[in-house]
Amino acid sequence: MIARLGMVLYWVGLAIASLCEIAAIAVFVIVITNNHAASEAWMLAAFFAIIGGLAWLVGRAARYVLAGT
Repeated sequence: MIARLGMVLYWVGLAIASLCEIAAIAVFVIVITNNHAASEAWMLAAFFAIIGGLAWLVGRAARYVLAGT
C-alpha cells in the first residue's frame, strides 16, 4: 500500500513538472516572438522551470523512499 502511494506521488510530481515546463516554454516563446526583454517575463519562465524541477525531485524522492525503486 505504501509503495503505491510512492508511485502516485511520483506521477503527481511528474505531471506538475510537465505542466510547469510547458508553461515555461510557452512564456519563453512569447518573449522571443514579441521581442520583449522584460525581466518579469524572464523571471516567470525561470520560476516555472524551477518549480517544475522541484516537483520532479520531490516526486522522485517520494518514489525512492516509499516504493523503494
